[in-house]
Amino acid sequence: MLTKNEIESYNLRFLLISSLISSLIIAIFYNLNIDYYLKGFIIPITIIFINFLINIKKNNLLKNKKAFLLIIPISLIILSSILFKTFNNRILNIFILPMIIIYCLFSLINKKYDLTSKILILFFKVFPTRYFSNLNYLNNCLKPKSNKKYKSLNILLGLVISIPLAIVLLSLLASSDMYFSTFINNIFSNFLNIFNIHFLWSNLYIFSLTFIAGFSIFINILRKKDIVDTKGRTFNVNESVMTTILVVINLVFVLFLISEISKLTTNFLQIPIEYTYSEYAREGFFQLLVVTTINIIITFFCLYKTNLVKENKTIKYLIFLLTIFSIILIFNSYYRMYLYINAYSFTTLRLQVILFLLLELILFSLIIYKLLKGLNYNNFKIYFYLGITFYIINLYLASEPIVNMINRLLN
Repeated sequence: MLTKNEIESYNLRFLLISSLISSLIIAIFYNLNIDYYLKGFIIPITIIFINFLINIKKNNLLKNKKAFLLIIPISLIILSSILFKTFNNRILNIFILPMIIIYCLFSLINKKYDLTSKILILFFKVFPTRYFSNLNYLNNCLKPKSNKKYKSLNILLGLVISIPLAIVLLSLLASSDMYFSTFINNIFSNFLNIFNIHFLWSNLYIFSLTFIAGFSIFINILRKKDIVDTKGRTFNVNESVMTTILVVINLVFVLFLISEISKLTTNFLQIPIEYTYSEYAREGFFQLLVVTTINIIITFFCLYKTNLVKENKTIKYLIFLLTIFSIILIFNSYYRMYLYINAYSFTTLRLQVILFLLLELILFSLIIYKLLKGLNYNNFKIYFYLGITFYIINLYLASEPIVNMINRLLN
């Protein structure tokens, strides 16, 4: 972590000026009659991100040009928010877009920075912390340079002398020319109408909030720019405890699969329940989606947060079995969704679920490959880029125009 003196060695004066300009532009956009989501989130985060990129260049912090490739998914996410108004996607963007931007910034300024699950912790260390304490660096920004010590005072003195003189001149010219008088009156009346108390308060609030956020977040990024050890710690979990948990979970899935086979074939369990296709499809679908998600969390925890899979073959085989069961559940969910869509057509949510199931299927396939081929590498970066790819596909595919077009084609 950089010391206070090391941070002050950077061009904080330029950061101050660029942050003020960015905040002013954000405040101007906020007053436009456009979509609130755009002016309240997308436009501010885009302008702040551009400001950060400019300051990275200004302070010669750029260490890894390959990280500029991350601007592609960032731009695609921003563009999708402009083109489409899908509610689910917009909510997700509020969480995902800042995470990718933080990862992009750290990758640009630190070639050794490695992406791990600890990015979430790093995000919270950069984003909501030291908002007001970082403003202490403004003292350094505002210190006059030796050769310009009295420049600000001279400008202020010039304004004190010139403004009254300008008022006198305007009054004389207005009294001598009716047209000019009307012109000046219109300017002042419009000026007073625009800068009313409500306008001033709302704009001052937006301006102050974005300035403090932009300035403080960049200072936090400077503080942690040399971070290298981003590997999460592993947990000591008792082998017997984890083995017991995995055995019980796998037994539950065995019972579920026996039930499904009976339900979809000759009902050899002789359970007197009748289904229509749509009822079968609708029943429990989202619960199955949650189950497969829980299985991913359990599998990832065992693989990346413990050493159990490396050290215990029984646990490795149980994880492998759990992965196979998860893949079967995914296909079961696909079949239910197929029947559901045939009965009730596509919606954005149903299309998003299909894409999420496909992502889960690929993730579990990668886990199987990892279990079979070895456990000596970390796949987090692969999972990250795979997730971002599917997320962007979701943003553009799971939108109202596309879903309506698909339903027209199917009908």
